[in-house]
Amino acid sequence: MNMPEPTETEMAALIGALHGAIQPLAEAMCSRMAGDADDSSPWDDASMEASLATLAAWRAASDQIEHLATKSARIAGAKGVSYADLGAAWKISRQAARKRWPGAVIVEKAYTGPSHFKAFGGEALITWRAEEGTWWWIATAASGRGDEAPADVTYDSSEEAAAAAGAFLAANAITAQKTTGPSESNGAEVPVSGTSA
Repeated sequence: MNMPEPTETEMAALIGALHGAIQPLAEAMCSRMAGDADDSSPWDDASMEASLATLAAWRAASDQIEHLATKSARIAGAKGVSYADLGAAWKISRQAARKRWPGAVIVEKAYTGPSHFKAFGGEALITWRAEEGTWWWIATAASGRGDEAPADVTYDSSEEAAAAAGAFLAANAITAQKTTGPSESNGAEVPVSGTSA
């Protein structure tokens, strides 16, 4: 999904709204810092207390924005968007979105159970890992080499995981033909050159 960037006019309006939203909080915090019980002291932008209170108000706003963003990500996930969509909205990668909002995306096919297939002389198992919110694969190729989905790679669908497992099986199918033969008998060393031992 291609998420548009806000225009300069929209950003100016947002910044103005944010400043207006935190101002009452900053003033109240500044008043408490100064120990004014009646809250009648005039706001002084140049004071040290006003600067610190404004910073503290921004921190409180940031915490709330983070909480509300997480809530929005979960709502979007429940409506069927993918981690790729969430990442596009937040301007981060799909993997980063998955780490930022684990479990936000609900995959209905997750409960159909694991899938097993054979290809290129090897076999693979595709399964859903609910605790990580991702599809995963493990495979053994015709060459005897085994592998699994890398820890830093995620798959939004069983088809993506199966394609990755299939690519591994295909890449390691030819290796099996190259390594079989008399050179494997009894673990004896076979000369590389054409000379006999």
